[in-house]
Amino acid sequence: MRQVPVSGTLDSRRGGDNAVFAEMWQRPFLLLDLSYFLVFSNISLFYLYPIVLEGMGATPEAIGWVMGFFSLATVLTRPLMGKLVGSRGESPVMWMGIIVVLLATIGYLFLESVGLPLFLVRVVHGIGYSAFISGSFSLVATAVSPEKQGEAYGMVGAAIMGAGAIAPPVGEILIRHGGVPVLYWTAAACALCACLAVFLAGVKPPPGSRGQQGQKVRYVPLLKDLPFLFLMVSTLLFANCQSTLVNFLALISTREGVGSGRFFFVTFFVAIIALLTMGKVMDRFGKRLFLRLAYPLFALGLLLIPGFIASWRFLLPAILCGAGMGLLFPAHNALAAGYGTREQKPAAMSFFTSVYDTGFITGAVFSGWIAQVWNLGGLFIVTGSIAVGGLLIVLFSPIRETAMRNPG
Repeated sequence: MRQVPVSGTLDSRRGGDNAVFAEMWQRPFLLLDLSYFLVFSNISLFYLYPIVLEGMGATPEAIGWVMGFFSLATVLTRPLMGKLVGSRGESPVMWMGIIVVLLATIGYLFLESVGLPLFLVRVVHGIGYSAFISGSFSLVATAVSPEKQGEAYGMVGAAIMGAGAIAPPVGEILIRHGGVPVLYWTAAACALCACLAVFLAGVKPPPGSRGQQGQKVRYVPLLKDLPFLFLMVSTLLFANCQSTLVNFLALISTREGVGSGRFFFVTFFVAIIALLTMGKVMDRFGKRLFLRLAYPLFALGLLLIPGFIASWRFLLPAILCGAGMGLLFPAHNALAAGYGTREQKPAAMSFFTSVYDTGFITGAVFSGWIAQVWNLGGLFIVTGSIAVGGLLIVLFSPIRETAMRNPG
């Protein structure tokens, strides 16, 4: 396979700390971004899995456990994946993750009831996803210069959000016209094409190298770094709010007698535009500034949902939420990528992505409890208030724009 120049290669270790993507809109990074879209399309198609489980006769409680096992496996294995990235390198861990996702997806074809085999497949699927996330996010953190990480993570976020917006409705069409097996084969094809995208991009370990000479990944320095911990708290709150929006908007829309599709379309459209266009601006003026600008937009959008969702005024909270998510996602990612030395970045990005995924779990559980003890309108008031809490953290905490090279 043709080798790309050092400045454009996806292998961050060939040239040491100076090897970075020259441009985001060149072939290597675009293919890496495509792999994000394809892997997340695989995951997003399984947002419809509760429908399949219901057809198997699963109770709502059982459905919750089945869906939750994937997320639990993802979060609990993330620290291990960070260590694997440090010892083996980003590329092998990414490859392992995609292959495991592919095998797990094929495994769904042989499941006909809720039992131990199904839970095992969910766990394996989550482990593969965890490996891909750890390897790929660490790769972007190390192979992209700090001056371009806002743009890079903006493009990554656009790919991820695009998959989340497109895959579920496509999955509904596939199930309606071809049945559940077609859904599984399509998800498997996404994983297979992700392998091809990574291969064509040139993601492979350098000859004779095992990671950073088998360097040991340590999480303790990060836990001693107060600015990093404040950034993680902000990340957790943001993910919690995002999870609530994704999981409960359909319910409050149904209660008000309207569909949720129009809101999601506007929100994702605005978010993707922001992700693709604001990255360079963020790199120029600072990621922390954009955290401060985006949280008010996101908080106000969440607070307006109960009163605006039933009329044409839904456009205002939809636009505000989309702009907020489109700015908060790359800003948090790029700030996290700036912490630590080259050797510490696998730990930093594994820790960050684990916290982000944890926010999606706590968002669903905590928000479900709030909706039950209060109501859906009250839930979005509480969620908007949590976003205000995120704003207070980024305003008054010691989160740094450029992290110290040796935290702790």
